[in-house]
Amino acid sequence: MTPASQDAWYVREGPQNDVVISSRVRLARNLAGFSFPGTIKSDDAERVQSLIFDAFNQGANPEQYQTVRMSSLDPLGKRILAERGIVAAEAGGEPWRGIVIRSDGTLSATVNMTDHLRIAGFTAGLSPERALREVLAVESDLSKRVQFSASADFGYLTARLSDSGSGMRVSALLCLPGLCMGSLIDRALREYLGNGFDAQGYYGTRGEQSLGFLYRLSLASSGGGSLESQLQRLEQGAAKLADLERKTREELYAQRPTQVEDAVYRSIVTAKYARFIGFDEAVSLLGTLRLGLELSLLTGLKPVDLAALLYRVQNAHLSFVISGGSIIIEEDVTSEEARLNRLRAMVIQEILKDADIRERR
Repeated sequence: MTPASQDAWYVREGPQNDVVISSRVRLARNLAGFSFPGTIKSDDAERVQSLIFDAFNQGANPEQYQTVRMSSLDPLGKRILAERGIVAAEAGGEPWRGIVIRSDGTLSATVNMTDHLRIAGFTAGLSPERALREVLAVESDLSKRVQFSASADFGYLTARLSDSGSGMRVSALLCLPGLCMGSLIDRALREYLGNGFDAQGYYGTRGEQSLGFLYRLSLASSGGGSLESQLQRLEQGAAKLADLERKTREELYAQRPTQVEDAVYRSIVTAKYARFIGFDEAVSLLGTLRLGLELSLLTGLKPVDLAALLYRVQNAHLSFVISGGSIIIEEDVTSEEARLNRLRAMVIQEILKDADIRERR
């Protein structure tokens, strides 16, 4: 299995991708007649996996899907899947746990993790409705061969109470440099947290703001309203936050142009000419470059380029490239960490080769 090749969705253009990097829709389902994965016996878990894998293999377009036991994945493959958001980094490697990946990389499923089945669809930009259509089409096809656990009172039954009902979680990943640099991010997110939203830093925090200005916005619960109404709430919330980001970054530049330009120009120079770039530094640089791009301070670059780099500069993805033996790294760069940091700089600089500074008019 070569999960590093499954990269189609994040190299595409998407709606509102000046702020919204990606959308994700996940459906949680459990098979009727079996305990949840947290309490299930291994024999029953094997049966669940077999039923789900067979449902994919006997369904529509089975040639598009690859079914894999977690025990068959090498450590690097598992780390790549974790970096893609397909499995949790701490996911167990028992043979009765598994994953399903569609060949275009836009859809995946986990088996016997928190729930028996979690189907996730990924799209570029703010387009959760497209991800939902893809996920529902797969769920509908699978339901012809397996019975999902549900009740008239609670809807679909899931291992976590907050997922019961529709079983859907919808989220959007946003880059919010204007709100962060303008010291408005906490206030903006508190408003959403108080209105049924959950917003948190995507790559962890550095000080009081998320690394790279990246935040994941989702609904706090799956229990309120239909799939369509939940999707609409998230989309409206993300669009509102994106509008606020656009307004704030323009105001920030109008009030502090020299400081903004200094941050952007330092970032482009470092990104284009540094010989070693660590992961944290890379994510931070990409966030500041996105600010510069959207303020028209940079040329020769598109938002989709920066979105793709967020995945390509991660350690496991770089290790996969190095393991292929086709990349030449200088002989004096010997340690694993140094080689990763060197390759990370090379990957960034290949994408930024035509990028340049546009001076203030």
